[in-house]
Amino acid sequence: MAALVFFAACGGGRAAPGPARILLNSDKPRPTIDVVDVPAAQLTALQGTESREAWTAVLKVSVGPDQPATIGTYQIDNGRIVFTPMFPLDPGRQYHVTFTTPGAAPLTSIVSLPARSTTPTTMVAEVYPTAEVVPENQLRLYIHFNAPMGSKGGLSYLHVFTEDGAEVADPFLPLDAEFFNDDRTRYTVFFDPGRQKRGIAPIADMGRSLTEGKSYTLVVDAEWRDGNGLPLTQQFKRTFKVGPPDEHPLDPKTWKIAPPASGTRAPLMVAFPEPLDHGLLLRALGVLSPDDKPLPGTVTVGTHELTWSFTPQAPWTAGNYNIVAFAMLEDLAGNRIGRAFEVDQFDRTDKSNEPEKTLIPFVVH
Repeated sequence: MAALVFFAACGGGRAAPGPARILLNSDKPRPTIDVVDVPAAQLTALQGTESREAWTAVLKVSVGPDQPATIGTYQIDNGRIVFTPMFPLDPGRQYHVTFTTPGAAPLTSIVSLPARSTTPTTMVAEVYPTAEVVPENQLRLYIHFNAPMGSKGGLSYLHVFTEDGAEVADPFLPLDAEFFNDDRTRYTVFFDPGRQKRGIAPIADMGRSLTEGKSYTLVVDAEWRDGNGLPLTQQFKRTFKVGPPDEHPLDPKTWKIAPPASGTRAPLMVAFPEPLDHGLLLRALGVLSPDDKPLPGTVTVGTHELTWSFTPQAPWTAGNYNIVAFAMLEDLAGNRIGRAFEVDQFDRTDKSNEPEKTLIPFVVH
């Protein structure tokens, strides 16, 4: 943590006389929060301040008066104190700033960057799985947005309700990390595995998050903020039914493969007997050419995640190909090729059925 906060005396400018003022400096690529017109005596007293704790006692920036201090770097530059946040300030979000020095009354201010737009345009584009029936031991949800979201995660904006309108208590795994993709358009939510896997304390105490034979409604609150600090255009709802738990490993022998014809760029089609994990289908399946090299092309996941297709960049040539399925591939319940999710990972001697990758041959004529 200490590496995140430093002190540096820069430049030879002379501080202007007080009283001090708090300003949001948006002229830089990453806006800073500055305290200007700081009396020279106060700046001198701050010489040598290095620890984060010492600096936040002087200049605290937070998203609320009772919230933890925002992490960033502090420095003295040309008679002003400059706070540079580790992560960019969210447009439209208010930041509470308090400047305190011995012998002086605290100086407080609220600063914010203007929202890039005043009209919400971001919405939930899709939630995966899209199947109308999911297994009782469903593991993940992928929430896709049509634009980047803000830095705050979404668990507090997600709810699961039963048929009679009661909210399911703590269905999701609380994690410190926020599972956005790189451009913040996809958010991954994990059902609590402790409530999905038999023989673990949480499932014995609370039961599974979902119950076979019942219907549930997922609700995404419109108050979730996007990358411009604006709420979503509307609340999102999806109702789904719950089927029996899926406790069987994936078996590629049950996949139906429709090879394309040589000389065309027609897609290779693969159909599954059950929905597979949408996010993993996009990166855990590929095609090897007859000389065992990865074949470049485009992947498409079909309706309800029951099909997968691959369109090559160049026309197919006749020969023997392989679909390569990497070990990370899972169905909706976390079952993999050669391993069911229910298998105890710490009490096994035979792992021979868990290949790093599986090759499924097909022929192009």
